[in-house]
Amino acid sequence: MAFEPFEAPFSHVKGLGCRDLLWGERLVLDLFEYLQSGPAEEVKVAGETIPDAYPIGLTKSSRIWRLTFERPFALRVRDQLLRFHQSKNAHLPSPYCFAEKSDWLSELISEPIVDPSLGDLTPTHYIFALWDDYVEIVANGSPIIEEIENDLV
Repeated sequence: MAFEPFEAPFSHVKGLGCRDLLWGERLVLDLFEYLQSGPAEEVKVAGETIPDAYPIGLTKSSRIWRLTFERPFALRVRDQLLRFHQSKNAHLPSPYCFAEKSDWLSELISEPIVDPSLGDLTPTHYIFALWDDYVEIVANGSPIIEEIENDLV
């Protein structure tokens, strides 16, 4: 399993969340940028005081990216605390990765898909390690990515 970093306009953003996820003939994933959403304050965690902590969330200034996968095959969404179980030796090079060969792809597609009506298929396994969720998508090729308007008022 050799995952590579997924280069996208949001690749440098460390705190992304899932705003919307729609799956049908296409899969649409809207990712938003977590930003400071309130004033800094002192917080106690496990008996320890942490100064200058602040809440984060979707704000009016957050950027939003829409990823559209034209041919989705499979989807897994998990809470960050319940990440999928990788072998102890597996290492993801980035929070946003892809691979054309993975254990999950092997489970889903055991033989090459040969169907002239489908055209060329390149099943790709994407992983998005978001702030709260862990989203995995198997789709044909790369998604269309666009920055969309933040309609938060």
